[in-house]
Amino acid sequence: MSAFRSLAPSILQGDSSTSSQTKQNSESGNSEGATRTSGGNSGNTSGGAGGGPGGGGDDKQGKRYKTSHHDWSAASAVLHPSLMFQYTRHECVYEPHTKTHKDDLIREMEILRADNTTLQNRNRQMDEAAMDLESQNRDLKEASDWQMIILETIGSNGHDREIIKRLQAGESHQAIADWLVQENPDFQAIGLEPKRYIKLVDVVKIFEAQCQEDGIHRTGSPVVLEISWTKVSSSPRLIGHLFDLYFTWVHPVHMLFSEVDFKHDFKNNQETYCSSSLVNAICAMGCILLDSEDTGDRRNRLDAATLREGFMEEVRQTLSLGSYRRLTAIQTFAIMYLVELSSGQARRATGYLRSALDNLRACDSHQQSEEARELTEWGIQTLNTICAGITYQKLQAPPAPRDATFRHVRMDKDAAVWRFYRQVGNEREMPTRPSHAIITACHQASLFRVISDSLNLYCGHRRPVSALAFLECYRGYLDWKEDLPPVLRNISEGDQPLPHILYLHIQFHTALVQHFNPLLHCGYFEESALAELRRIVVHHARSGIEPLEHARRLYSSRFFMPLISFCLMHLCDALVRYSPNEPKAPEVVIFCLEVLNQTREGFAVCGPLQELFRQTAVECNVEIPNELRYLVGTLNHYDMDSILDACTRLSYTQPLDQILRHIDPNIGRDWNEEWRKFIVERQGQARRPSSSGRYLQIGNILND
Repeated sequence: MSAFRSLAPSILQGDSSTSSQTKQNSESGNSEGATRTSGGNSGNTSGGAGGGPGGGGDDKQGKRYKTSHHDWSAASAVLHPSLMFQYTRHECVYEPHTKTHKDDLIREMEILRADNTTLQNRNRQMDEAAMDLESQNRDLKEASDWQMIILETIGSNGHDREIIKRLQAGESHQAIADWLVQENPDFQAIGLEPKRYIKLVDVVKIFEAQCQEDGIHRTGSPVVLEISWTKVSSSPRLIGHLFDLYFTWVHPVHMLFSEVDFKHDFKNNQETYCSSSLVNAICAMGCILLDSEDTGDRRNRLDAATLREGFMEEVRQTLSLGSYRRLTAIQTFAIMYLVELSSGQARRATGYLRSALDNLRACDSHQQSEEARELTEWGIQTLNTICAGITYQKLQAPPAPRDATFRHVRMDKDAAVWRFYRQVGNEREMPTRPSHAIITACHQASLFRVISDSLNLYCGHRRPVSALAFLECYRGYLDWKEDLPPVLRNISEGDQPLPHILYLHIQFHTALVQHFNPLLHCGYFEESALAELRRIVVHHARSGIEPLEHARRLYSSRFFMPLISFCLMHLCDALVRYSPNEPKAPEVVIFCLEVLNQTREGFAVCGPLQELFRQTAVECNVEIPNELRYLVGTLNHYDMDSILDACTRLSYTQPLDQILRHIDPNIGRDWNEEWRKFIVERQGQARRPSSSGRYLQIGNILND
């Protein structure tokens, strides 16, 4: 009891016996009561505060003193405020002293700290043991792979005796398997190492089983494989599933060949419009679009990447030097560019695009129709302009011909349909709609011809960027918008516009943001003109975000092509820099990072792009919201090479230091007059000049 202090308890007023005693004391003349000090200096300390044995003081004869609540309140007022106690119905409940409690806590903390150190040491030992076991398991698995190759080969191709002879000679399983690779045509056809080949076989079986479980007849997809177009899989359902994904999400955005002619030759085993390399390239791109119901299933993404690489390896094996100038090979190179760019390998991808451009000039296309050839030419020219717009590098080929696009393509025969296809079974469940893919591709080619003019303008090869030259290019953008047919012009969300039609408007507004952005940094404009230019940039940034939001709500951003992801970043970048309050910059950052995160499920290129845009947010002093902290923490592993493999540069923004030197220093002086003429022309009515700058008002043009 030495750890406690004895205090005279306060008697509760609610106790009936105490009240009667107090009353008796009052009647006997003891109005003030008797006050005692707690515990004497002698006697048994267990006597506590009362007058019992050991209580000491005035209670030598064991007399019990009773006091009123008022008396004890007065007594407690002179005690130290830290001396607190509780009393319930004549029973004292003592609390430990603060110092004693603190000492106990310190001892407990020391014990817990020692236990924690011991547990950490044990965990470290267990981790090391687990790593050793994992290494041993990996070695055993690798040895098992070699043995499996040997066992599967025995009895199948006449190598039995040679294998037994090599085993008796003491050769390792790996050495025998390496020898079998040279003898096995399956390994050589796909070009994979034995271990990777076995992994690919396992993954193919998984995806074939997933398609087989549906057990349906695919009416809209090629299913009959009378000849082996690919050695990766012989499953018609798996190949048909990958084809459906490609022709739903990729082909309407990047039309590189005739879908009708390709499917006809595929089904009829003809090689005019179809080839093994082209089939495998299409399947590889389809693997990027494989959609798992569990979006966080990392195993599914790894399996899809393995399957994609298997198709890509066969593409490389089937493309021979003598076939490069065939139109199907050129189409294959273009799709390989899309596959590698989507996979976050932009530096390797540009080599495939350059190969397509180089061979396109001297291609052997006499077997294909003019229509098919024109689709390929414009598709690759558009892809080339897209690449230049993404990387801000010089165009790899001369500009596209100045004549009309798609001269030999019949727009009226476009009877293709589109359905919201994502997984096996959607072809019978989802309704079909006219795809308008041909007419979309035609106007996309026209748009990127204007974008090509804008890129060449800023390259400075022809002349400095004067006010007149700039507005001539701007006129091309506005003319393109006015020429859109009604089926492509209406993008109201209520009408559920198709994704590739929405993408067309996204590309248009992004191109205008990039066209005007350098003028905001050249330093040649007055403040009034600069404000109007900034207004144009913000207008097109907001107008581009609107169809992006529609596409995300209607179709999910999981299937956004890399082109759309780059457009997203440029549009959000403009809003964060030039209109941080409307909409709020943090909201724009959330939108951009969330869209890129969802697209990253299949398109690995979006991972480094997230990190680049996060850096932009930091640069603009925009705090990353707390709900995205989990996402930002996963972006630290993207190093310099990852960034270069995303966009071949260390930044996605325009290289203003290179662009601004091509702008005419007199552009600001000439701007008001040239802009006045431009406004008069667009509005179709003459106006008298004014020094007030009112001709810079552009509301009517922006509302067109």
